[in-house]
Amino acid sequence: MTYILFNSLVTSFNAFELRLRYRQMVPVLRHQGIHETKKTMASITLDETLRPLWKLTYYSGILLDWCRPISEKNHRFWKAARYLCIVMCSFLLVFVFTFELAQIFIGIESALNVHLVILNIVWCIPGMVGVLIQEQFLRHRRDFLAFFKGWRRLEIEITKLNPHCIMCKSRRMHLVMYTIHGVLAIAGLISLGFEIFNRPDATYLLSYYKTIRDSVPLLLICFVHLAVICLTFFLLTLSDLVTSFTYYHAGLAVDCLESFARTVFARGFNTEDRLFITTLDDNNQSENACKSLTKSSSSSAEVRVSIQLIWARFDNIDQLINQANSLFGKFLVCSQGVSLFMITALLYSVFYYLGDALRLRSTVLILPYVMNFLGIGFRFISSMLISSQLHRSVGKFRMSLNYLLSQHWNQMSKQDRYLLRSFLSRLCTDSLVACPLGLYNITPSILLSIVGLVASYVIVLLQSK
Repeated sequence: MTYILFNSLVTSFNAFELRLRYRQMVPVLRHQGIHETKKTMASITLDETLRPLWKLTYYSGILLDWCRPISEKNHRFWKAARYLCIVMCSFLLVFVFTFELAQIFIGIESALNVHLVILNIVWCIPGMVGVLIQEQFLRHRRDFLAFFKGWRRLEIEITKLNPHCIMCKSRRMHLVMYTIHGVLAIAGLISLGFEIFNRPDATYLLSYYKTIRDSVPLLLICFVHLAVICLTFFLLTLSDLVTSFTYYHAGLAVDCLESFARTVFARGFNTEDRLFITTLDDNNQSENACKSLTKSSSSSAEVRVSIQLIWARFDNIDQLINQANSLFGKFLVCSQGVSLFMITALLYSVFYYLGDALRLRSTVLILPYVMNFLGIGFRFISSMLISSQLHRSVGKFRMSLNYLLSQHWNQMSKQDRYLLRSFLSRLCTDSLVACPLGLYNITPSILLSIVGLVASYVIVLLQSK
């Protein structure tokens, strides 16, 4: 009886100890599972990058679906409300653009200098650009959906090819870009509101006509102008960010191909074989020994197949980038052309009013121009730098392949050498780069040319003063 009681106590104690260990291990296992889940979900796709813009256009009713298709379960009422919002936005843009276009001729007749004419043109541009961008987004909606569907397929192919490579690891850059664009746009709109209240009789405002100024509150007139400018700012930012982030993710895809190429060569060609071949070369042994060692390597076929897969994925990226150059090129050329003109005009306005601002010791005169110059300048430069990521990634990929070819030349067969040299020739002759409508290549060096162009135009305008 005592023996049975003792065994039952030992069994219960062991069960209690196992239960205690299990409770202690559950948080550890749960933490490991969460950590591994974060690892597998760390890669951020292009859809996830553009999701804030897609949701904003989806719920605000500015555009239809362009990145991902709208759910078929969407109620008809919301579809009708979205179409109504699109029509109202288009009508507002066309109305203000028509008014500003007519006011340009009045401003030219009454202008005393070039600066007043430039201000009329500057206020006319937002309506025109907003109409063009919205029309392009609506007309090429199906092309956008097909492009992003093909891009999702490409991301899956590259992930299967190199599952250990994470294309985009953090959302920090995307969130910072969205935040800075939003803050600068709000600051620019507030400063333009002060400009409208300070100069209600300007020719480019609805309040220029005394009947409208007396019958309609100035606050409502300010709201109409700022609504058009806000809508145009958003459409310009949308076109810039969608295009630049697409090229940016293409550059990340090329980086994954480069990482996979390094992995293939590191796995396919052993370090000991390379040292043995180097020893043979140093001892002036026959070249046939090196060739026989290379041919006998069982990894030659694996390297050849991997290079062919890399080439095929690179061609898929090239095909989508060529499609993006024609599809997004209209937005990019329009946005960057308008930004270039606005930067020049706003910088000229800052220098034009700088003397009066220093004499009066007030920033009211130059504040709207400074804030909008900073906002448009930041959007232009950031779009250029983000889009040029593709050019940098392709250059890095080319240098890595040259290095791998020189390091493993003696270990590679003739077929592998010819294949890799053909791929390098393909990279050198037909470089993958952001080239909107085939007009110009977006590289970091183009910013220097643009700075010189803006400076020369500002100097010419200041001399005309």
